This record gives sequence, C-alpha cells and structure tokens, in this order.
Amino acid sequence: MSGALMTYEEGTAALLEEVGAPAGHANAALQLLGTVPSRYARDLKLNLKAVLKSAHLNEKEAALLALSVAANQKNGPLTAHFGQSASQAGATAEETAEAVACASLLAANNVLYRFRHFAAKEKYNELRPGLRMNIMMNPATGKHLFELMSLAVSAVNGCEQCVKSHEASLIALGASEEQVWDAIRIASVVASYDRIVC
Repeated sequence: MSGALMTYEEGTAALLEEVGAPAGHANAALQLLGTVPSRYARDLKLNLKAVLKSAHLNEKEAALLALSVAANQKNGPLTAHFGQSASQAGATAEETAEAVACASLLAANNVLYRFRHFAAKEKYNELRPGLRMNIMMNPATGKHLFELMSLAVSAVNGCEQCVKSHEASLIALGASEEQVWDAIRIASVVASYDRIVC
C-alpha cells in the first residue's frame, strides 16, 4: 500500500472483509470503484468501524441499528453480517427479527407519511392509515431502541414527518441528541456501504 492509497485488490478485499462478504463478491459498482487506487475504499472501511464504536450506543444497539438499515436497503450481505454482529453482541433472535420487522414497518409508514407531506391536504391528515402496528406498542428491543431504528430508517427513506416524530419521541423518552446523532451516523455509513457491497 502506498500512503493512504489502496490498490483495487486491497481496497475491495478490505471493504468485503469488513462486512464478512466473500472475497469474490465484487459487483459492478465495486469493480468500477476499484479501477484506480483509491483513498475512498480505506475511508469507507474506517468510517464503518468508527460509527459502530459509538460513545453513546452500546455494541448491540449499534449492530441492530445497522441491521435495520441494511434490511431496509434489501442488502443481503450486509443484513447477514449485521444480523450476525448483533447476535454476537448479545441480541436475541427476537431482537434481530424485530430490527428487520422495523425496516418493513417503516417502509409502509414512510410511504404514507411522505404522501401526506407531499399532498399537503388536511383531509389526508384526518384519515387513519388503518394498518396494524402492534410491534410498536411493546417492542422486544425496548421502546428507546425501536424508536432509534425507526428514526434511522426514516432518515434513509427521506420521510420528514417520520424523522421529526421519531426524534421528538426519543427526546421525550430521555434519549440524548448525541444518541440520535450516532444512530443517524450509523444509518448514513450503512447506506453508503450499500451502494457498493450488495
């Protein structure tokens, strides 16, 4: 390796190794990124390591947040990796399943609430979604972490109303703004990884 530059082989291998993907897994995006020596491969790997070592979230919380975002992105390798990471950090099977369920539930909510926002008609605010959401009432991960996952997925999906609602709920539950910010940092880097490891 020359300074901070990584060759294609070093860069792609490092990115894949970081998330437990097979060495031969390089897809078209990763191959294009690796056509020249790149500082970006190193940066992305280091960014993932950094955000998962949060001073405000424990290892299990960070892994479950990453899992929820990976599931939201429908990324098989990242979902498998963060599912395993969450289990190794002490998450139960019910908690890891709930992280995936949270991503699915928020996919529905984000569509509904983005529509309300975009349409900007009071009538749609008066109409009930009429969808079952029992998982939100008594989550296995606890209300605090479920709200963090909901916030992270909503931020990735670009739903302003959901982001504001979940952030306000977290503050009301006693979460710090630093915890909220670290959840968003995790979501941003997992979403970034999703673009080149899929």
